[in-house]
Amino acid sequence: MEEEKKPFYRYCMVPMCPNNIKSTPDKVFFAVPRDPNIRKQWCEVMRREYNVSSISRLHCCEDHFNIKEDTVNYIKYKLMKEQGEKVKLFLNKGVMPHKFQCQKRNAPGPQERMYDSKKKRLSLINESFSEPEVNSENVLERETSQTSYCDAGPSTSYIQGCENDPVRPSTSVMDLSVIEPSTSHVEVSTNTENFLSDKCVQINMRPNFRSKSVQVNLTTKKTNVALSPVPLPSQNIGTSPIKPATAAVKRNLFPTKSDTTSISSISSQISHDYEPCSSSDLSYCVQDESADSDDEKHFKNVMRSSMLSAIDREPKMLLGLHKQSYHLIKLLSENIPLPTVDILITLKKLKLNESFGILALHFGYSQSTISRIFNKSLPLIASKMKDLIVWPTPTEVYKNLPISFRARYSNVISIIDCFEIQIEKPSDPVHQSLTWSQYKKCNTLKYLISCTPDGLINFISDGYGGRATDVMIVQDCGYLDCLPPKKAVMADRGFKDLSHLLGARDCTLVRPPSVSQSNPSTKDEVKQSKRIAALRIHVECVINRLREFHMLLPHACVDYNLIPVIDDAITLACGLVNIQDVLIKK
Repeated sequence: MEEEKKPFYRYCMVPMCPNNIKSTPDKVFFAVPRDPNIRKQWCEVMRREYNVSSISRLHCCEDHFNIKEDTVNYIKYKLMKEQGEKVKLFLNKGVMPHKFQCQKRNAPGPQERMYDSKKKRLSLINESFSEPEVNSENVLERETSQTSYCDAGPSTSYIQGCENDPVRPSTSVMDLSVIEPSTSHVEVSTNTENFLSDKCVQINMRPNFRSKSVQVNLTTKKTNVALSPVPLPSQNIGTSPIKPATAAVKRNLFPTKSDTTSISSISSQISHDYEPCSSSDLSYCVQDESADSDDEKHFKNVMRSSMLSAIDREPKMLLGLHKQSYHLIKLLSENIPLPTVDILITLKKLKLNESFGILALHFGYSQSTISRIFNKSLPLIASKMKDLIVWPTPTEVYKNLPISFRARYSNVISIIDCFEIQIEKPSDPVHQSLTWSQYKKCNTLKYLISCTPDGLINFISDGYGGRATDVMIVQDCGYLDCLPPKKAVMADRGFKDLSHLLGARDCTLVRPPSVSQSNPSTKDEVKQSKRIAALRIHVECVINRLREFHMLLPHACVDYNLIPVIDDAITLACGLVNIQDVLIKK
């Protein structure tokens, strides 16, 4: 047996009509003709925009038609429906929906003209003063009432109105002659009040006046209110994948006297309004400290001392520095003209990425002072920690080569990869485009990192916009100049276009085989991919150590004001990672 087709869902296309095949299954739905002109006429009648297709199936319910008159076979439909059979109703030719009770079609009436309204008002007033024709029986009542009013001494205007009343009939005198004078006089004197009639007339009396236009200058008190603060000068900072070449300057961790002099001169230029106290008592002279009360000074000293005690107990958690490496703080303070507390503030900001307000509360300084300390101290500390990022000789790399590399990849001298850090969206559209990362779906800075097979960071590039490709960064950052000849570099599949650049340096690229849907991988290629992925995980572990510094998390969203010093933060973090425990044990 053939399967029964599911009934097509019908609904009435008239706006504001709620009828459909589910809510009103007993109603008849007429199909709308598919002729575009007829459909347009139907839409105009039912107040619907003509945005329907000529091939779509549309219906209109029976509520908008007179079924008895608008259909051809209504009688047949009625008889067959009583017998339980289905018959389709057909509309007469040219019939369109004409009943729209579901819509409010109250057209606004025409406004009444001022002349017409005034004329109606005057006619009502005249009608109220006028009286209908009186018969002979009511003449006496009218005349006696008028006579009483005239005798009572009314105003002249009213007497004239009584004499010249247009409503008085001419036969009233003849009728009065029939009645005796004495009788009429008695009736007038005794029953005057009984013949009076009251009429209510509503009149809108308006005093006569003349309109004159007068120009007046109204003065009000005005005060100047500042609605927005004074705008501070700001600068949009963006990164570009193309950077000018800079001369590499090697700095020693323990500088000579000439190095110390140059660094001190830089420090004096950067912080001309900021003079630190002696580093022995770990105190800092702030410009606004003189305005603090004794209670505030005591509170700041307590907070600073408690934070320094916490750092002494947990340097790894608060600074990212192990206890066995804590002597590095003393070495840095001796070789850099910075107080120890400035170095601690910089490392704590790098490790926990706390706001300057929280750091100001912990160390007892103002927020602006903490910001100046961080921006001044970070480049100085990074210039010293950069010497911990060294490129060992091939002999040293081979001595520390892990066992997993010695069988097949003993000539690998470097493992490279790229990582990204999210930044705030720049306001400049060009910088937005340069920093947009299609992989992270946000604005990022991109860095190339290289490590030896045992996990020592031997190269870190400057920051590039997230739009830059991996091969472009390798070609521009100076990494190829550090490679010795006849060595191998291990990388991911994303560096497949790096082979010709390494071939020009007499080096080879070790990466997993390419994968495509048309050509499935062989068993050997799958094994090779797993083998290389297991060895390339070393650089991923190094990147994870860098991510322990919360300022370098993937979605840290670095403030655009800190973008100029983010390269120094990366350098400082790489130096701290290199003095940690061994990443890969033999």
